[in-house]
This record gives sequence, structure tokens and C-alpha cells, in this order.
Amino acid sequence: MPSPALTVIIVAYRSAAHLPACFEALSAAAVGVAWEMVLVDNASGDGTPALVERGAPGARLIVNDANRGFAAAVNQASRAARGRYLLLLNPDARPLPGCVSRLVAELDAVPQAALAGPQLLDPGGTPQPSAWPAPGFLSLAYDAFLLHNLMPRSRLRLVTPAGEDPVDVECLSGACLLVRRSVFEALGGLDERFFIYFEDTDLAARARAAGHRVRLVPTARAVHLVGGSSFQDRREFLFRFSESRRLFLAKHHRGMRGALLRALHWSGLALRMAVYAGAGAWSAPRRAQARDHAAVLLSRRSSARRG
Repeated sequence: MPSPALTVIIVAYRSAAHLPACFEALSAAAVGVAWEMVLVDNASGDGTPALVERGAPGARLIVNDANRGFAAAVNQASRAARGRYLLLLNPDARPLPGCVSRLVAELDAVPQAALAGPQLLDPGGTPQPSAWPAPGFLSLAYDAFLLHNLMPRSRLRLVTPAGEDPVDVECLSGACLLVRRSVFEALGGLDERFFIYFEDTDLAARARAAGHRVRLVPTARAVHLVGGSSFQDRREFLFRFSESRRLFLAKHHRGMRGALLRALHWSGLALRMAVYAGAGAWSAPRRAQARDHAAVLLSRRSSARRG
């Protein structure tokens, strides 16, 4: 049997409700492309294996006895892949018709490109952040000072292409991400120290450092529900996001620059906690957010010892 051009990799964790629509979207999204699917169930406990057997009987199913994290599960799936391209696809992502075909065409046309991603949309059709600059002083300050409330479309948060032509970017969302398998393997796959979050940003940074291009393809589009593939618990999300960003900064920025960036990272959390605590006088949800940020800040000492 000839190898398919594409292996779709889906990592499921308590996301059974999203999988049927994800499966249904794939055929129209990858028209003209021969593909296979490898799905890893990270000990969801929600009936995912049975659902896959019914809804995607041709898929290769890997069932873990514990939640190994997104990066480790993707690496597991990649070792079973036969395609020359890997499509990392969240269960809560719905690639629209032609989306995957356009991503494949982009990597076919640009041999120097290692990664390609679509324009993500919310269910109402509003563009979501799909590509962004690698974390640095300006983007961390933008986040720390809550500037997204004043400048939600800032280039520090997302790349907004001027037209429909593909553009080079620094980082792409892993919600729907096409990767050249040869480059993925040469880079050693995803860094499994990132349990979840920032593993896509890290992969793009390593690919660019190795001389490859990273491409946003605006005509390829996918709806992303956000949150259906990760943690619904707000404090757990904040812990994981904060730890992964700290790890990214420690890995890619050494010396004084790295120390200053990590200080800005922690300062941003402290500022958010103060803002939410002040707003908590009138809002119970803001008080809860302040407590969550305080809990993450209390973990700072152990995190600092690790990097």
C-alpha cells in the first residue's frame, strides 16, 4: 500500500464531544490529498476509544494509561506516521473545505518552508490569533500591562496579512498546523518538557533557527472553538500556561536577557493579580481570578529553581 501524503495527528483529552465534527470536517478540508489519521487518547475516560472506532474506523488509535501531555502524545503519533507531512489538529478545530489542501500545496511549493498554518476563526467567523511574534520584551510587556484591552489587533498579539498571499511569520498556532515530517524528525519532534502550550512556539523557533521558513496561509481557514482541547479548569490552565512560557524563555533566552524576560513574565502575573484583586471589590469572578494568579505566583520559587 502506498504511503499517504499526510498523517493527521489528533491528541484527545476529555474532548469526545468535539471529535465527531472534527472527523466530519476532514474529508472536505483535505480534498485531493491522500491522508491517514493517528489519534492518541491521553487517558480521557470519556469513551473516546469507542467513539473513534465508530466515527473513524480507519484511524490508528493509541490509548495511554495516563495523560502524558500534548507534546509527548504528538511524538508518539509521529512515530506511527507514514505521511511526508504531519497535520497537528486539535479536536476542537474544524478545518474548512480546502484548508488542508492549501496548506499541503504551500509546503509543496516552498521547499524551504517547514511549517504552514491557516487563518483561525471563531465560530462567528471573526479572525483569531493564528500567527504571532516570538515572545520578547515588547510582547511580554503588551501582555503584562493588559494592553490587549486597548489594542486587541496589535501586531504584538497577532499577524494580520495585508492580502491573501501566504506570508512568513515567526510562530504559528498548533491548533491546526502542518509540519514537514523530515524537518520534524530532524528537530527531534516536540520538546516534551512542554506539557501543553508553547510547544508550537518552540517548534517554530527551532525551525527558523535551523534555516526553515514558517508560513501563514490566509486562504486556508479553520474554525477553532478554543478550550475544547485543553484545560477547562481556569487555575490549571494558568499554571500550565505560565510554566510553559517560563520554560520557553529559559530555553531560548540566556544570561541577562533571559533573566529580564523572566522577571517581566512574573511581573505581568503580579500586575494582573493586583488589577483583578482591585476589581474584586465589585466582582466575584475577578476575585477568583486574583486568587488563581496568586496561586501561580506562589509557585514561582520552585519554578525559578528549575530555570
